[in-house]
Amino acid sequence: MKNFLVIFFISALLFFNSCAPSRLIRPLDKGQKVVSANIGGPLFHYSGTVIPVPLTSLMYAQGITDNTSVFGSVHTTALLFGVAQTDIGVCQRLYYNDSLHLGISVNPALNIAQEFWPQFSGGFKLWPQIDLNAYWEIHPKKSFVYAGFENWFELATQRADAQPQTTHWLFCPQVGYTYSRLKWNYSIELKYIAPNLDNLPNVVDYVGIGGKGTLAFYISVSRKF
Repeated sequence: MKNFLVIFFISALLFFNSCAPSRLIRPLDKGQKVVSANIGGPLFHYSGTVIPVPLTSLMYAQGITDNTSVFGSVHTTALLFGVAQTDIGVCQRLYYNDSLHLGISVNPALNIAQEFWPQFSGGFKLWPQIDLNAYWEIHPKKSFVYAGFENWFELATQRADAQPQTTHWLFCPQVGYTYSRLKWNYSIELKYIAPNLDNLPNVVDYVGIGGKGTLAFYISVSRKF
C-alpha cells in the first residue's frame, strides 16, 4: 500500500492539486478558535472495491470578527512524501438571512507547496484559490448543510512532469454536512474534482463521471475553544 500511495501522490501532483476538504464554510464567532483534522481524498478503484485515498491534513482557524475568520493548514500526508504543503486564507460571510438561517460565504486562499524529495521536480508551487459556498443552518446546535464551488488557478506554464500546462482553472463542486455540538464538530463532504479534465490516461483508476475528473470523499473532526 505504501508503494501505491507514493505512485498516487505523484499522480495527484501531476493531475489534481485539490486534495483537501473545504476549510471553513461558516465564519467562527469573534475570538473563537478551532483545530481540525481530516482524512479522505479522491475515490479510486483498488482490489475490486472503491475507496478514498487516505490523505490527511490539520487546520487551525480563528474568528477575527463575527463575519471574518482566518485559517491555515498542514498537509500531513504530503509531509510523508517529501512535500511541505499548506493552504492559508480567509472565510468571509457575504450574506445571512436570520429568518431562513441561510448564509453565503467566500474563501480566498493561497495553496503553497515546497517539494524536497528527488521524485518531485516541481520545486516551489503556489496556487491561488477562491471558494463560494451557501449554507443552511439546521438543528441541533446550528448544524448545517452546504453546497458550493472551489476554484483553483494554475499560474505555471509547465506541469510537474515538465509537460506544457494547458489547464489554468480547476473547479470542484461540493456538498457537505456538519454536525455541530458545543465543543466538537463532525463533517462529511463529497466533492467532484476537476469535472473539466479527462482522468485518462492515468496511473490511478479514478472514479469520475464520463471519464472526467474524480469524486472525492472526506471526513473531518473539529474541536472548538
